[in-house]
Amino acid sequence: MVVKIVEAIGSASGARVIDWSMDEDHNRAVVTFIGEPDQIRASALAGARAAVEMIDLSGHSGGHPRIGAVDVIPVVPVEGITMDESIELSRLIGSDIANELHVPIYFYQNSAVKPDYCHLSDIRRGGFEALRISGLKGCREPDLGPMELHPTAGATVVGARGPLIAYNVNLATEDIHIARGIASEIRRMRESGRGMAGVKAIAVFLKSRGIVQVSTNITQPDAASMWDVYSYVRRRAREMGADVLESELIGTIRESALTDEHRSAMKFAEFSERQVIDWWLKGDALAT
Repeated sequence: MVVKIVEAIGSASGARVIDWSMDEDHNRAVVTFIGEPDQIRASALAGARAAVEMIDLSGHSGGHPRIGAVDVIPVVPVEGITMDESIELSRLIGSDIANELHVPIYFYQNSAVKPDYCHLSDIRRGGFEALRISGLKGCREPDLGPMELHPTAGATVVGARGPLIAYNVNLATEDIHIARGIASEIRRMRESGRGMAGVKAIAVFLKSRGIVQVSTNITQPDAASMWDVYSYVRRRAREMGADVLESELIGTIRESALTDEHRSAMKFAEFSERQVIDWWLKGDALAT
């Protein structure tokens, strides 16, 4: 299924798929592709079309929050494109999906048209199931498309935003309370201004492996790095009687986000230079 979605994205235009991943515990796929704005627009619609055709959320479950078969499409300016142009591109992508696939669209982050929809976590609250019960009304009314959920594909969130690093630390324990405690501490630090600026954290039990994970989104990489997150999780886990098994990068990063010294110390299960966006850039106007 995921391969077909990736193939649809890669064959629709000149956009290049530079990374994709999926695992059964989160039950989600992350696909990163780069290209010129018109290429990104065509490939986003092609990938969404394939996902809507194949994924039925009414029988779907997993460890990661989601409201749609195509849950979120972030548009990130990389080189030769402004944030305003990325916002315009995100609006076009949302319009394409709403008009052709009849999926409700929410705009978030820099593309948000309603204050309550700025943060992805607010839109996702309760997931697909909560939206199906409450209906798309009042504060849950979408920005574009039908005023009811697509019966199998739910709704989709689209928006331009700055760089984000999806970074997970797996612990050599099955004790979810340890991961929950650490994730909660990171959130409290962020909210109180005592560190971990822009780091969003949740705990996930990886049933297929019998271990737990502290899953993070680093939304301000200049303020809190992957090394900062790794170091804190390792220290607190050891204090609670566990240790880091490995860490993983989901998607891509810029070259400046990780030094070679830290990379060798962070127990990456897998890491490829192809996950570094700078490796792909050739001076064109690109967005991911």
